[in-house]
Amino acid sequence: MRRAFTIITLMVFAASLSSCVENSGKYKALQAQLDSLQANYKLQGAELDEVFATINEIEQGLSSIRETESILAVTSADGLQIKEGSKEQLMKDVEAIQNAIKGYQEEIEKLRKDKRLQSSQFKKRLNAMQKELKEKSEIIEALSSQLEEKNAQIVLQTKQIASLDEVVSNLKEEVSELHQEGSALKAKVADQESEIYSVYYIVGTKQELIEAGVMTKGGLFKSSKVSYQSEKEAFVKIDSREISEINTNAKKAKVMSIHPKGTYAFVENDGEMVLNISNPAEFWEQTKYLVIQVM
Repeated sequence: MRRAFTIITLMVFAASLSSCVENSGKYKALQAQLDSLQANYKLQGAELDEVFATINEIEQGLSSIRETESILAVTSADGLQIKEGSKEQLMKDVEAIQNAIKGYQEEIEKLRKDKRLQSSQFKKRLNAMQKELKEKSEIIEALSSQLEEKNAQIVLQTKQIASLDEVVSNLKEEVSELHQEGSALKAKVADQESEIYSVYYIVGTKQELIEAGVMTKGGLFKSSKVSYQSEKEAFVKIDSREISEINTNAKKAKVMSIHPKGTYAFVENDGEMVLNISNPAEFWEQTKYLVIQVM
């Protein structure tokens, strides 16, 4: 009973003491300080959340820059295959990355100057990001220069190709003209060659030859003579290189025109005389007109 009374007494004393403390000015000052610290903590927490959101944004931007950098590097290496529309888009992408890097660098610089963020680990993280941004900026700048150089090469090659196309077109025209001239020359040579090797012959009885104006009538004790004043239409035109035999379609025949002996001979074939020219070059050397009289 005595122990219970002691406990009740202590509880009353503690409650009285607590009531006195809460009502004291010191307690109220401490409580106000605590409330201020809690408010500041909440404010700093919100500010830190904003800081880390900025850092996350920068790191995500760096990740995107790494991916785009790889694409640009491959494209720049094969720059001569870039299409006209793609070139403009690539230059826009490079400019966008350069602007993004500049913005991220400015954000990091602001964070570095914030006196609330002075821990060594935080500074180390900022330094690492700033270093990578600087490296990426240099890489993107180099890629931009490569793209501009490739673009200049494309412009130059386009001009060279256009110039070559013009040269090729002119050469084709010249070749066509030369081909036409060559064809005309070949035709002319062929005509001249054909004329050179063209020879003429006529086969007929004495009367037929006289009527054709190839032979004269002659008189008593005078032999008939061959006349070369007749029209070519009375003769048959042949190529001396292609024909070496002439069928007279008669049992008897003799050559009336002048041709070297030993260059021709008559050969009988099925009862008809055939003139065989053994040496065409010499045979036609003195005259191109062959007159054969048949009986």
